[in-house]
Formats: sequence, structure tokens, C-alpha cells
Amino acid sequence: MKQLQDIVKNKYPAIALDAMSTSILTELYGQLTLIPPVENYSENQKQIYYDIMDYVKTNISRNIKISEIAAAFGYNEKYISHRFVEICGIPLKQYILKTKIEQANYMLTDTNKSIAEIAKELGYSDSHNFSRTYKKITGLSPSEYRNTFSKRLLYHV
Repeated sequence: MKQLQDIVKNKYPAIALDAMSTSILTELYGQLTLIPPVENYSENQKQIYYDIMDYVKTNISRNIKISEIAAAFGYNEKYISHRFVEICGIPLKQYILKTKIEQANYMLTDTNKSIAEIAKELGYSDSHNFSRTYKKITGLSPSEYRNTFSKRLLYHV
């Protein structure tokens, strides 16, 4: 949305505005339609799924392992991984990484924390490991992402 506002503010050509609007709508559609239909699962399965999601978000600042999550809920590692994939559609390890990247995106654009501070807050042993993982997932280095998407005021006139 910040990019869209920047395009409008700087009077880019209409085609740029159309492309950005399409991109935003596509992203929103993807997020809304990719939410797994948890209604089709038992209350126990839904609860495991939501508990895992909460656990990951609460412990995002640590290097979370699937074995740790399984132990925390008293389940076998394979069982909990299988249940998560069945309901969510992505492996638990990928969900953890996705959640870390989303948090990193927020911290890169909406805080002034250094890349090293962000890496530490997300449970990475060093900023190099974080940067390499981040670039592999997003296609941009953390610095490139920050320079591209940050410091755009929402209601700038």
C-alpha cells in the first residue's frame, strides 16, 4: 500500500498505478483463498493447528525446532508435522520460516533496527546467516528490501 501511495503522490503513469493495484489485489486474493478451510477438521485437530501457530508467533525470537514444538504439545514430531501439513498445506518448517520473514519485513520497514539486531531478535546466530536466508526467500537482501519499501509515509501530502 505504501508503494501505491508513492506512485500516486509522485504522479507515475497510469499503467504503473494499474500494475500496482493489480499486484495488491492479487496478493490479497492469495492470502484470503490460501487460508486453509479448518472447518473440515475435528476440534482437536483445529486446536493443535491454532496452538502451533500461536507457539511459533510467541517464540519467533528463538531458533524454533519442530522437535521442540512436538515436545511442548506432547506429540510425536512426525505426527505434528503431518497434521500441520494436512491442515495448513505447507510444512511446519516452512511456516516457521515464513513467519520469521514476515516479522523481518515489518522490522525492516517500520523500525530503525540494524540488520544484526533484527537477525538476533528473530533467533538467527548471526546477521550473515539471516541475510542469506532472507535473500533466498525474498529475492532481495534485507538492505535492498529496506531501501525499497521503507520510509514512505502513509498519509504524506
